[in-house]
Amino acid sequence: MEIGSNSTKIQAKKLTAFKAKVKALTKRNGGKPLSMVIKKLNPLLRGFSQYFRIANIKKEFQKLSGWLRRRLRSIQLRLWKKATKLHRKLKQRGYKPPFKFIQMRRWSSSRSPLASWAMPNKWFDELGLFNLEKVQTGYVFSTK
Repeated sequence: MEIGSNSTKIQAKKLTAFKAKVKALTKRNGGKPLSMVIKKLNPLLRGFSQYFRIANIKKEFQKLSGWLRRRLRSIQLRLWKKATKLHRKLKQRGYKPPFKFIQMRRWSSSRSPLASWAMPNKWFDELGLFNLEKVQTGYVFSTK
């Protein structure tokens, strides 16, 4: 199975290997601050994007970015430990209570709108996360 469109594609085993490396760097029980996780993750993201940027895989990079941000939201929720910390962040961002209670240790909670509101995509850019969605794909640089 190959992923991507047109004639250039990412092989499924290469994508699986990349995801395995990302999972190894983004363990939810690592207890490391998100900034440290991002610092270790960025070189992997840059290398992967530069290797595959020749392919026409913009949509695949968007899917990977969404999955990666969800993993990072899951880590941050776990670091916050209690929903009251999440609710405090939501209030700081201008949202009005009452807020729904979510379990901070579940993977499914990272998909919650509350997590997305407290940690929007822009927030990850501010933390310095390399954004795969901004990589221009589907072309080759000329050597002129």
